[in-house]
Amino acid sequence: MLRLLVISLFCLASALAAAPNVIFILADDLGRETLECYGGESYRTPNLNRLAGAGTRFEACYATPMCSPTRCMLMTGRHNFRNYTQWARMDFDQPTLGRQMKKAGYDTAVFGKWHLGGWDGPPFGPSIIGFDRYVSWNYEIVVAESGIHGNQFWKTQVQEDGRQFRLDGYGPAYYEKATLDYIRDHAVPDAKPFFIYYALVHAHRPFVPGENDEASDEERTAKRGELKWFPDMVRFIDSTVGKVLNVLAETDQLENTVVFFSADNGTDNVSEAKGLTSRWRGTEVEGGKYLPTELGANVPLLVRGPGVPAGRVLKAPVDFTDVMPTLCSIAGVDAPEQTDGENLWPMLTGGPETSHDGLAFTWGVYEHSSKKYKDPRAFTDELQHFVRDERWKLSSKGDLYDLDNDWRESNPLPYDAEPEVRSRLKSKLDGLRATQPKLW
Repeated sequence: MLRLLVISLFCLASALAAAPNVIFILADDLGRETLECYGGESYRTPNLNRLAGAGTRFEACYATPMCSPTRCMLMTGRHNFRNYTQWARMDFDQPTLGRQMKKAGYDTAVFGKWHLGGWDGPPFGPSIIGFDRYVSWNYEIVVAESGIHGNQFWKTQVQEDGRQFRLDGYGPAYYEKATLDYIRDHAVPDAKPFFIYYALVHAHRPFVPGENDEASDEERTAKRGELKWFPDMVRFIDSTVGKVLNVLAETDQLENTVVFFSADNGTDNVSEAKGLTSRWRGTEVEGGKYLPTELGANVPLLVRGPGVPAGRVLKAPVDFTDVMPTLCSIAGVDAPEQTDGENLWPMLTGGPETSHDGLAFTWGVYEHSSKKYKDPRAFTDELQHFVRDERWKLSSKGDLYDLDNDWRESNPLPYDAEPEVRSRLKSKLDGLRATQPKLW
């Protein structure tokens, strides 16, 4: 019996030693049009180019067009209509990504934007769902204080491992340092593998100066920023990705770490972002946040890591429910039974392009407002649901788009056009929406 126990412990230790680290970097309000590796022409993103060149780039990765529901989907691997009912609040009584990675033996940490609630009293949200370490902020407090005491960038009220304090400085730099230190701390013999969820503050409004920009305190802590600072925000995102890759390389952990980069939705387009356009693939485009369009819900996804081919581009549609089963596969633990997503790791490591019968799902409304995303149960009749394959996209209202020839989705096809495509996608969408549980 003792011999069997020793063998089991040895096997567990060997498995943990072989398991790769995982870092999931999530940008805030950053559309594909801002990245050079996706055809962006307005901003220089050399480190994101480097990440794409060393790994695989997805052409069709779907989030929701709003931040909080996307993050809920990421943490649970479930579609929003099953478990999302309240803005910036998540039901913690369900399997989560943090818990699954802990179950697999990983050290877990979240740095940056949380936006899922759980700050009413200890234990706090990130700890409840499986993160050992966290450095973040209470969304409700920061919104209330924005422009008065600080904002999510400057003089933020920080929540760190059970304590709360006001940061006298630039929040994004603080979260960046915490992330890099955590990576360095694991570059020691016998360290457990780690999972970092690095949720960047950029490039959400307010557009404010960075740490090295000449600016007044009023400009830094403003509730409403200025459009001129947006390019600096893109530069910060790219620089941070470069630092993560460099520290991994310096500590000899790069080749045993899977790095994901994505965004919660497209670039903003209201307040100081109104009028923001970017040059993308030869044309000027506005940001798509709030809208369930290709610029609003189809977000960047880059992955590099052991076994992931360099320079590969995947066209198979995927969505954020796929993150949970994919990371579980990497970590060597079973995904929860109720997960809606599929394991992308076989495809990422050179397998055929297949996922969800070739479909991805998203939802939303065609309004430049977050109102109906904050309480979806109150607007059930107005919400639209979408499925797409590599070429076609169908709305629950019946609009069918040919994305190969109309990626702006400005001209829905006549209702008698492409009957086979329409029937196939409608059957898939109706089937998904009929499954339970369904809250709206």
